[in-house]
Amino acid sequence: MTTARFEYLDIAKGFGILAVVWAHIMLTGITHEICYAFHMPLFFLISGMLFKREKFVSFLDFVKHRGKRLFVPYVLYSVFTWMIWALFRFVRGDVVDSYWMPLLQTVIAQGSGAFMVHNSALWFIPCLFAVDIMWFFIGKLKDGWAVLISFILCGTSFLLGELFGNNWWFLLPWNFDAALIALPFYGVGNVLARRLPQNKILQYVGDHKGVVMLLWAVLTALLMLGTIRFGVCSMGASSYNCSGWIFVLRAFCGCASMLCFSLLLDTAGETVGLYQKIMDGFKWMGRNSLDVMCTHIPIKGVFVIIVGVLFNVGASVIPYSLPLSCVVFAATLMAVVIVVHLVNLVFRRKSLR
Repeated sequence: MTTARFEYLDIAKGFGILAVVWAHIMLTGITHEICYAFHMPLFFLISGMLFKREKFVSFLDFVKHRGKRLFVPYVLYSVFTWMIWALFRFVRGDVVDSYWMPLLQTVIAQGSGAFMVHNSALWFIPCLFAVDIMWFFIGKLKDGWAVLISFILCGTSFLLGELFGNNWWFLLPWNFDAALIALPFYGVGNVLARRLPQNKILQYVGDHKGVVMLLWAVLTALLMLGTIRFGVCSMGASSYNCSGWIFVLRAFCGCASMLCFSLLLDTAGETVGLYQKIMDGFKWMGRNSLDVMCTHIPIKGVFVIIVGVLFNVGASVIPYSLPLSCVVFAATLMAVVIVVHLVNLVFRRKSLR
């Protein structure tokens, strides 16, 4: 059985993964803070929207399916990028505490702090798998109870952080503290997707573009005001710099803003020329967001060094320079597209589209 693909979700994921790449290059400023305020919650929310229990005959079938989808690329990308990291450090003669520990930490899958230094963005994959498993069981309850429990577990994570400090997660595998905080986004996304038929949403947006544009403007303003007021946060590093519930509320505003914007783009009517090519680019990024997530960190590291040499500045200067960060961002995206395209052609037999 095939299910309809709603392309506004691909567009939203495309914007989301671009926000991830940008925030890992430009490490300061309001754009960095805005990206961190919503980009990872957006991926958890959309993952919840796409979860369909009826596709799986049993929990074991679910684990096999999600494990293959998530952990095969996770392990392969981790091992490959670790090899590149280790070789680069060895050739440069860097002082490294351990070459083997980052690879072993692939099993622990804790992406915060000094863990998985060869490709820290990989923390998201096992964390998503942990959320998948929790919601598989919690989502069997009535929707109201399921969402309430997800928020209670989220609050538990924040409470433990308050009691024991931000380092309470240090020994937890799979970024489980972040998985608890991600659970409400996943759960709300799943409940909304089941209760609000996607075709009706698209029809409503198509018929009431003015209302949706106003809603998008309000949500975007709340996201920006919340970011200016409370600053940067990071789910992967368990760093929120504000009340946990402020983070959750701000993130929901950002997710809703991005979904509204993507719906408006997707229902813009007949599109041709450059606009259509741009939309196709966002959709491609969204459909391949997992591979982009897994490859962009080492690739941007290479271009940070190259741009630093070309412009005769230290690599540490680039993440705090808007023009140089833009150069690295553009180069990284072009290289990522080529790499992911090759991965699709060689391993998945998929074309660029």
